Amino acid sequence: MMTMLRGAAVALLAAVGWSARASAQDILYDPYGTWNNYRIYLSPARHADAGGRGECGGNNENNMAYDVAWTAATGDNGYDLRSRGYKVRIGQGTVSSAISNSNAWAAHVHVPLHSNASSATCTSTNAAAFGTNTIYYYTSANGQRLANGLIYWVGYESPGTHDYSCKNPGDPCTTINLGELSQTTAVAAYSETEFHNWNTGVNWLVNELPWAWNVAEAIDEYLGYPR
Repeated sequence: MMTMLRGAAVALLAAVGWSARASAQDILYDPYGTWNNYRIYLSPARHADAGGRGECGGNNENNMAYDVAWTAATGDNGYDLRSRGYKVRIGQGTVSSAISNSNAWAAHVHVPLHSNASSATCTSTNAAAFGTNTIYYYTSANGQRLANGLIYWVGYESPGTHDYSCKNPGDPCTTINLGELSQTTAVAAYSETEFHNWNTGVNWLVNELPWAWNVAEAIDEYLGYPR
């Protein structure tokens, strides 16, 4: 069943030119059926130098992150957030607008979506050097629980084997205070999903994109599958 859904999703991506962002405005989606009273804010990467961050194969982190958000949000296949009864908002502006819009919208969960990079080359094959990293604000026990859920549902599928979650600010996560964790009123967890600077990783990020439905599963599980 999942194999068929993955094929359908990839075909849909090709048909609609999925990676192109229509505007700088946030996109809001209502659930397909009855609303379960929860709002989810998905915040894709918006790096000014996207496409020059070591992405293999001519890919672009911002576009890949947007595709992940779109896949997790919608699709009417039973696995996405809308099918699960959630209202979803996808941020398309700045980090500041993502924080203010998420807070003003009274989001219950806020998930920044990124891919990672290192000094490795695209031809690297050592899976232990790559993987999925999720980040939570150091005072947020609920953020830690959400981050751990994303590792369980997303990290186990990503081809790198070094999957872990960690607190921010702190080591080994960045010591820079991430505003989308510290300034959002929603429970927040930041996903650096796999590394885009090795061919195996970027091919998985792009060609196996229905893994993004696992983002929806992690959020749904964290909230207790409200229906």
